[in-house]
Amino acid sequence: MVFLLNQLALRGVPSQQALAGSGISAEEIGVASTRFSVLQILAVIRNAILHAPAISLQVGTCFNASACGILGFAILSSPNRTALLHTILKYNCLIDPLTKLRYAGREGWAIWEVEPNLACAPTDPLYRFVVELKMSCFRAMTRDLYGDDFQFKRISLRFPAPPHAGDYMAIFNCDILFNQPKNEIVFKEILAGKDRPEADAITHAMMLELCEQSLQKMTRNATAAGAVLMILLGCSGVYPNIEEIARELAVNARTLRRRLEAEGTSYSEILSRHRMQLALSYLKTSDLNNNEIAARLGYSDATNFRRAFVSWAGAPPSHFRPAVPPP
Repeated sequence: MVFLLNQLALRGVPSQQALAGSGISAEEIGVASTRFSVLQILAVIRNAILHAPAISLQVGTCFNASACGILGFAILSSPNRTALLHTILKYNCLIDPLTKLRYAGREGWAIWEVEPNLACAPTDPLYRFVVELKMSCFRAMTRDLYGDDFQFKRISLRFPAPPHAGDYMAIFNCDILFNQPKNEIVFKEILAGKDRPEADAITHAMMLELCEQSLQKMTRNATAAGAVLMILLGCSGVYPNIEEIARELAVNARTLRRRLEAEGTSYSEILSRHRMQLALSYLKTSDLNNNEIAARLGYSDATNFRRAFVSWAGAPPSHFRPAVPPP
């Protein structure tokens, strides 16, 4: 969050605009103990897309190993490829709740697939932002692992080339392919069957223990509302009812309702807020019309969507669309 806000500030975006609608105060930024919800993170990202849509690549390059805290040190101290893969795949969620990673080794090549935990099309600016952020973060991390001269072989992306596509070569310096079936990072697997002589097994064991403690704490502190939201983030167009959500969470619907009520919310409130946050993102950053937005959010038609939106935002959707400059 700090890196994103710093990059926005460098582009003249004050913290009030960057944090608008997130529920985060400027005083909370930089406090190590502060945890931000997925909704808060997404709200700030949407603001960033509105003010500086190409910023994600630059922000990701700031996430070197030391910026990733205990996970970064656990990665750097991994004694071999097996330990490295285990560390990244198991504990990625400690620093990034927005993407899931998959690894495949093939004929001497390491292939990492990046997919957002978001129910939006690859053409959505939010989808692109999250992928760019993760891939540029990966670039910074591999330099720490393998040295400044280490190169990617190829980057594949599911979305079309954005206006700032030229920035990709400056950061990744490899083949860049758009409109591909998967988001992938491909590079030479240099750790196959080898130990890392510079690694420290004792440090690695200590860092893994701290990562595990953090993961357990995060699991214990997870709210029912947060669990519901993570399921909704993976849905598009047709949303489950509370009984279906409860089954996925392995609880009965009555228990889930009671837990949400204890947290001061309800399933309908979470769903409504999620839909409206998505609607705001579409209105501000895409050229989708109201019918298309209504379909993506599970409304039967544009009229029902507009009615729900006005009830939530106090203004019609047109109020939130960017002004079109005169010809």
